[in-house]
Amino acid sequence: MSHGWRDRILATLMAMAGVVLTFWVYSHFISGLHLGRGLKSLYLRVVLVFFTGVFSFVVFGLLERQQRELERANAELGRQRDVLQGLWDATGVVATLPDLEAVLQRIVDVARPLFGAQYAALAVLSDEDPSRIREFITSGISSEARAKIGHLPTGRGLLGEVIRTKQVIRLENIADHPASSGFPNEHPAMSSFLGLPLLYQGSVVGHLYLTNKPGGFTSEDEVLAQLFSRQAAVVIANARLYQEREAWATVQERERIGRELHDGVLQTLYGLTLSLEFLLDTQESLSEDLRRELNRVTETLSLTMTDIRMYIQSLGTSPVDFYVAVKDMLHRTGNGENVDLEFHDHDYLTLDPQIVHDLVLTVQEAVSNANRHGQADRIVVGWESTEWEYHLWIEDNGVGFDTEADTGKHHFGLENMRRRMERLKGMMDVTSAPGRGTTVQFRWPRSNTISL
Repeated sequence: MSHGWRDRILATLMAMAGVVLTFWVYSHFISGLHLGRGLKSLYLRVVLVFFTGVFSFVVFGLLERQQRELERANAELGRQRDVLQGLWDATGVVATLPDLEAVLQRIVDVARPLFGAQYAALAVLSDEDPSRIREFITSGISSEARAKIGHLPTGRGLLGEVIRTKQVIRLENIADHPASSGFPNEHPAMSSFLGLPLLYQGSVVGHLYLTNKPGGFTSEDEVLAQLFSRQAAVVIANARLYQEREAWATVQERERIGRELHDGVLQTLYGLTLSLEFLLDTQESLSEDLRRELNRVTETLSLTMTDIRMYIQSLGTSPVDFYVAVKDMLHRTGNGENVDLEFHDHDYLTLDPQIVHDLVLTVQEAVSNANRHGQADRIVVGWESTEWEYHLWIEDNGVGFDTEADTGKHHFGLENMRRRMERLKGMMDVTSAPGRGTTVQFRWPRSNTISL
């Protein structure tokens, strides 16, 4: 039975009891008194006033209680309205925010004030190990305070308990739970706690943690938080789907551009290169200056084709393998017969595609110089890395040259190599002497940024 009906019945019974008691008092006490009619009437009025006062006191008490309950109900309805508005806000972020990380931050920023928490966090689990936290998005704590705490949670302690059980955990004091493992020295103090998984179609897409609500979290908070978590899980799943679709569309566009470059521009340049090589092979009457210039144009076209091929590879989603790219370049240019590759580690696999692109062009020019100008019959392309830097070198046993002399006319491309290495904030060193071959070395720091 509801409070409203119970209060109505109680008020009715009180009114009936008041009337009965009035008649009972009058018939048993007042009517038997040897008093005049006027005095008896006065006593009757006093009794009526007394019981009316009692009745009014009780009725107004009931009305006051109903008013308080109505106010509490209105407050709860208002809170539920705020939660629904928060859910709406969280749902709307997919259409307005640029990436998944921004969506996650928006969700945790909405949840914190919505449930009256001082701090809130959203954990995203690792794809490789679903028991460990990959990302930990926070709200209510400054970036400076977060930096002082140190490393992010990994999924142990109380947070890990929510992950392992996939159940809601609500506590008045975090320290009371047996799984609680304490906090780092710079971590803010936390007491009340509400943690729950974000489930979408049976799969966990994250975990929401709320702490430090004045007075603690209630069972109503738990119910509303579960409602919020279900909607938040949908938002996250949709954001991931949107991100995947965007990535797929980008891949499709890159593949289209790559096909057009390969089937159009590259084939045209290849045809021009064949025509120039045919001209050089068949026209013996060409002057030495013209032949040298045509060779330079042919070499430039070859570098351009390598440039385009490296760009096409960078459009793909897989990392660009520097070792494979060098072998491919040597095969295509026909310069690989006398070249040995001596790579002493595999750290080249971590190189950015743009850096690989520049390095392949550099190796191509260095090998071309060794063949055309150095007349080398053995060339070594070497690679190694240390904890601090990368080291690439091209060494040949050709005729060599005087490094103090003006070499621009005979060693086309050295300046291009030097500029590329400057972009990597590295150094280029050329060691050579007539009759002793040439060694070109490149060193650049591992923690470089490309200067455009």
